[in-house]
Amino acid sequence: MDDQNINSPYEDAQEQVSNPLDFDQSYVQITDPLQLDIDDVELEKIVDERIKASEKFYEEKYNLTARRKKNETYLFGRQVGEKEKDGKLKDYETRSSDNAIYEIESSLKPLAMSKLPDIIVTPGGEDPERQQSAKDLSIVVDDINKKRRQRMILGLGFKHLPAYFTAVLKARWNSELGSDGDYCFDIIQPEYIIADHTASTTNPNDMSYIAQCVPMTVQEVLMKFPSKKDKLFEQLKFDPNADPTWKQLATEVKVWEVWFDWYKKKGSKELVNSPDDSIYEPGVKWEKVSGVLWKYEHLILDKMLDPNFDHEGEDKIFSYANPGDETTKQEVQPQDLLISAITGQQIPNLTQEKIYHNYFKQPRKPFYFFGYDQWGKVYLDETSRIEQNIRNQENLDDMNKTILDQLKTRVKHIWGGESGLQKADIQRLDMDDPKMDVRVEGDPNKVHKAIEPERPDAAQFNALGDTRSRMYAISGSSAVRGQIQSDTATTNQIAREADFTRTDDLVEDTINAACEWMAEWQMQFIKLRYTEDHMKEILGSKGETTYIRLRRDMISDGMEVLIKASSTDKLKAQRNAMDTAQLGPPYTNPLDFFTDMDMNDPEGRTERGIMFATDPQGYFVKYIMHMDTGAQMAGALTAGLPGQTPPPAGGPPQGQPTPPPQGPQPPPQQPNPTDTTQIAATPPQVPTGSPRAL
Repeated sequence: MDDQNINSPYEDAQEQVSNPLDFDQSYVQITDPLQLDIDDVELEKIVDERIKASEKFYEEKYNLTARRKKNETYLFGRQVGEKEKDGKLKDYETRSSDNAIYEIESSLKPLAMSKLPDIIVTPGGEDPERQQSAKDLSIVVDDINKKRRQRMILGLGFKHLPAYFTAVLKARWNSELGSDGDYCFDIIQPEYIIADHTASTTNPNDMSYIAQCVPMTVQEVLMKFPSKKDKLFEQLKFDPNADPTWKQLATEVKVWEVWFDWYKKKGSKELVNSPDDSIYEPGVKWEKVSGVLWKYEHLILDKMLDPNFDHEGEDKIFSYANPGDETTKQEVQPQDLLISAITGQQIPNLTQEKIYHNYFKQPRKPFYFFGYDQWGKVYLDETSRIEQNIRNQENLDDMNKTILDQLKTRVKHIWGGESGLQKADIQRLDMDDPKMDVRVEGDPNKVHKAIEPERPDAAQFNALGDTRSRMYAISGSSAVRGQIQSDTATTNQIAREADFTRTDDLVEDTINAACEWMAEWQMQFIKLRYTEDHMKEILGSKGETTYIRLRRDMISDGMEVLIKASSTDKLKAQRNAMDTAQLGPPYTNPLDFFTDMDMNDPEGRTERGIMFATDPQGYFVKYIMHMDTGAQMAGALTAGLPGQTPPPAGGPPQGQPTPPPQGPQPPPQQPNPTDTTQIAATPPQVPTGSPRAL
């Protein structure tokens, strides 16, 4: 490489990433384990060392802060403002920013969020009660996942991923929701998260710790941790003998919430506090311990086992019709034991068991990390579509600026000495003023010359368009531009299908996976904390409201959350529906058409469409006149539709056959070959129930 090439693309410090898979002692800390029974001072040191080690790793190996800032700058089109701030633009230079990166991201997010996946809870059994519980849970979980707040959280996470190389969701129990509290999900700014740098996946359970910075006011800290008031004031250097002022209470501080794992010997309540020779003994079994702590500076505010998991359990009594057969297991209620004691009738095969109210088999950290461009080194993406397009955006801005500068360049006027104009006169001339006229001495063609500026040519505009197209290709979003990319229809279709497939894969790894994670956490919170009945309001597609009662015992062992396969490509699904509709039956039908078009109330639309095609009068009476009962419809049909001529006075009702004339009739005359007027005309037979008989 030429050492004199100061503009080398490899010299951008913000894009330097160095993370070889080698062993580096400076990032591997040999420390005591995070545990609940060690001294607070020692625990704080361990936490602080781990956070600093990860921060150092991500800054030195990944240059994370600078890369995130650069992605933000180009995503929001702030690069021109940065140049002005740094004095890199002269007053006469064009301020141009054709922000294709923002345009691309703005088109991808609606496509990804156009149709969220359907959530299904499998019953894990055949009994009717379990089947009904799974059905109710499916309705509630799927409805909550598609509410506006959840869509906002998922959409924001999808936008965070390419800018910050990750996006973070958090599940938590909010005691302020409802009368008994309820679960909720939050989107966390990635800058507030520091995770274990030795973890190589986005699975939070593979990380030994996750630290979240939680900004709080001093008053909020005191409300949540009142027992630490004196020590907190000592850390803040407040006067312990005086009440804090409102200004002091409103001061914002940075509290760390740290979720961590460690191990203990199975069957023992003591955590390993220091290197122990028993660790190396053969046959020793270990059990994972999950906990959480809060700290400010060097003060541990609180620590506990994972509060989102039932560690203690509940003792319950069961009876077995057949000992050892789980299918004959039945819970014995306290009143049954009381009746048995009073009557003396023994309940057979009684056994006491400890029941844990958990949907999860093991404790889980309440975080979800988005990821797509993984490389198996860290939990962060190695790069992103925004970072890959930054160089193209710089070229696009430069070319656009060059074109505009050329278009703005005015004609240069040169005056000879024989023109009679002095330097001061020329400086006062404004040749861009259309009303400006100049009188010169001598021949104007000899004392004046106008030099036309260079104008942009076709090659410059072609390069501009090619760069934009290349940016869309890199991000896999050419199909959503709404522009014809080629004169050949087949080529356009193949390109669109390739981009749709890429978007499907992106959504499957991000949005769909996040929806499944949220549904599983809903099941855990319901199983753990719904000790009282919770009523969930469900709004149907026709506007009707139903209420479903949820309680913890509805979730049984064996139930699983599944993502129903659904196309994330709304445009492709609608196009396929239109194509099959042109083929007609049996390739399509109204119900499938309305469903594929993602229209609301497909069953109702199908019913109304078929009735309109087969029975227009019945359609008008039922849906326009809103007469639902059979008697109302019959009366309306008998009276006729609006706009029809009423029957004459004294005559038969409209729609009824004319009665035959009364009195003797003359005998019928015989027809002959020359007189056919006497042939009896047979009236057409009308099928029973036909609208023609009305």
